[in-house]
Amino acid sequence: MTRKRPRLASMLDEAKTIEYGTFHQIFDVSYSDFCVKTDLSELEFNGCTFKNIHFNQQDLDHCTLIDCVFDHCDFSNVNLTSSRLRRVEFVHCNLIGADCSQCSMEDVLIDHCNCHLCNFSASQIKSSHFKQSRMDESSFNDCRIKDFLLNECSFIGAEFLHTPLKNVDFSSCNIEGIALSGLELKGVIVSEIQAVSLARLLGIVIKE
Repeated sequence: MTRKRPRLASMLDEAKTIEYGTFHQIFDVSYSDFCVKTDLSELEFNGCTFKNIHFNQQDLDHCTLIDCVFDHCDFSNVNLTSSRLRRVEFVHCNLIGADCSQCSMEDVLIDHCNCHLCNFSASQIKSSHFKQSRMDESSFNDCRIKDFLLNECSFIGAEFLHTPLKNVDFSSCNIEGIALSGLELKGVIVSEIQAVSLARLLGIVIKE
């Protein structure tokens, strides 16, 4: 799987607040070190970077994020439902309790982030990479997944009900106590120890 990285201009305008015009589109701006206090629903950010931004539980639903990088940003309990993400990177971000349901995510990186209790249900996730991040008790129910790369993530107590996991490699991850019906596991890739745990989760008795 080859993930496409954000395409950023060599020079970006710098800003300390988010302002937008009639068309609700923002291009090539670098934001840093402030707290968002306005509703950002239905905005489009294209070619923007965000560093140390606190989104303060604001609504970002139905947003379009293209070629954006978020570095050390706080999305705690933020509403991102039905948003479109293309070539977006989240690095060292806090997404605890964020609602990312019904999102379309392609070429998205989540790296060293805390996504505890994050809701990705009913989302489409394609050509994306989740790396060394906490996904404990997160929800991935009813998702459509393709070319999904995982490295050393924790999915303790996460839910994957009705989400086909064919070719998804969990072998480097902690999947203790994940919730699924069993049908989702066709073609999934796990370690030997994980296979034993999943068998017991499904009620299979292993005779030693």
